[in-house]
Amino acid sequence: MVKVVSGSQQSGEDVSSSDGKESTTRVLSNWLLAYNEYTRESESPEQFHLWTGLSVLSSAVRRNVYLNQGIYILFPNMFVILTGPPGRVGKSTTIRLGRKLLLGVDDIIFGPDSVTREELIRVMSKSGHNRRQSAITLHSTELSSLIDPSGVKMIQFLTTVYDGDYKFEHATKHSGRDRIDNPVLNILAGTTPSWIAEGLPADVVGHGFTARIVFIYGSEPRYLKPFPKEPPPGLVKDLIHDLDHISRIEGCFEGEPGARDSYEEMYGDLAGNIPDDYRLEGFHNRKKTHILKLAMLLSIAENDDLIIRQVDLDTAWEILLTVEKDMGKTFSAVGKYEHANYLQIIITHVRKEGGLTAEALHNKFYAMGDIQELGKMLLMGIQMGAIKRVKEDGVTWYRPA
Repeated sequence: MVKVVSGSQQSGEDVSSSDGKESTTRVLSNWLLAYNEYTRESESPEQFHLWTGLSVLSSAVRRNVYLNQGIYILFPNMFVILTGPPGRVGKSTTIRLGRKLLLGVDDIIFGPDSVTREELIRVMSKSGHNRRQSAITLHSTELSSLIDPSGVKMIQFLTTVYDGDYKFEHATKHSGRDRIDNPVLNILAGTTPSWIAEGLPADVVGHGFTARIVFIYGSEPRYLKPFPKEPPPGLVKDLIHDLDHISRIEGCFEGEPGARDSYEEMYGDLAGNIPDDYRLEGFHNRKKTHILKLAMLLSIAENDDLIIRQVDLDTAWEILLTVEKDMGKTFSAVGKYEHANYLQIIITHVRKEGGLTAEALHNKFYAMGDIQELGKMLLMGIQMGAIKRVKEDGVTWYRPA
């Protein structure tokens, strides 16, 4: 059964409902398409804005909508991490654009930008008092602010709470027991590949925690906008209005005829393929779940009926293929090779410039190591097939392979 929490959908003017709120109708045909227009003046990569919009929708619906998978209930909450070089692709600006809209919706609770595990547990426990759910959204321009204060303990908690089990209990030595009823946590944060390599334990990459995260990688702005214009106030108002409307919808998603067969085919394709990069195996194995979460959000961006259509699944599939194609760059510096992060920086610059002479390369990256260490990095890049060493008119060049 589908219902809008504040009352049934009405045509014409808004009317007051029994709970004191107004019943609402949508004013936008598709919230995500309108969000795309809202972010048009931003230089940040298209993928950053798409996934920020999806994260905003996820925070709005919280635990109100779900998909019954028989042996478990699936909620469309998401951990989305925007990844790219510092200061170049506008990760923080992208996050703030999404947050601005959520701040206009009642009942959306934000957790602290920087928080320990114990504090987050207390915040979620408190948010669930006298509520049907403990729904928290975490927005952080630096993922390190969420992970570093508690380290592995925070990673373990985030991994556990992601699936939204009905109850989570945490016993403390001095403060007794904290209980979180019906948790749902959404995370939208930014980070860099170097922090992923240095800040996350190597043994969690490719496993439970990172498998639950959708890492969106971007290295270049989509265009340059030195004087971006403010989004149209009317569009901002409409986006907040419809986001509030969407936040009131409750019920269980169903699949339209044919959608079940389409998903079954996708499920089989995923089971029969293993990514070449071992660091993506965890995400790939959970992609069947990400597809369903994404399909729910794509559906509710446009309709109130809580029906997953085949087009929603097909679109989710294509979006995730694009994400996975670039996700390896997020983990480019992860591994036991001590200079992996530096090597990736060198490869990125060689590709961007179309080539660097040996002299220019050593002048640019001398701080990364002495001539022997740089030589070893360059040799590794050549052996990887990422760059090549060529002689042109007596000058040694390193060019993209």
